[in-house]
Amino acid sequence: MAMLTTGNQLRAARSLVDMGQGALAEAAGVNINTISSMEKRGANTLSSGLDVIRKVQAALEAAGVEFLNHGQPGVRLAKPADTSRAMRDQIEASATEARSQAASAADEAMSDMDATKQEKADRRGALTGEPAMVEKARDKGRPRK
Repeated sequence: MAMLTTGNQLRAARSLVDMGQGALAEAAGVNINTISSMEKRGANTLSSGLDVIRKVQAALEAAGVEFLNHGQPGVRLAKPADTSRAMRDQIEASATEARSQAASAADEAMSDMDATKQEKADRRGALTGEPAMVEKARDKGRPRK
């Protein structure tokens, strides 16, 4: 795990998430003068106690900062957590249901329309994002009128 090591790194991290010194001090449970003093160290190594540095780093990480120490201290926005497989499956199921409802509504809206079956399928695809081939596959399971 990379650590907060310099005042410039602290200033950059705070700037990255648009957080003022007061807000960071409150989030970290330290005095605003502590944050100011840490930042005044500039490119020099922080001289605050390890417990204070950890509190400040934790507050910035909670705000979305990732600390880097690849030869030089740095920061970047943390990558969003990967969506779990179950969550992706749930989202896909919801999207499939929404597309199905949109397709049914489009079919109902076009039931009295004077157009060929292909024109209706093309319009339905444009309205719902569902390709005409899916409509053909659906027709195979439907009873004939």
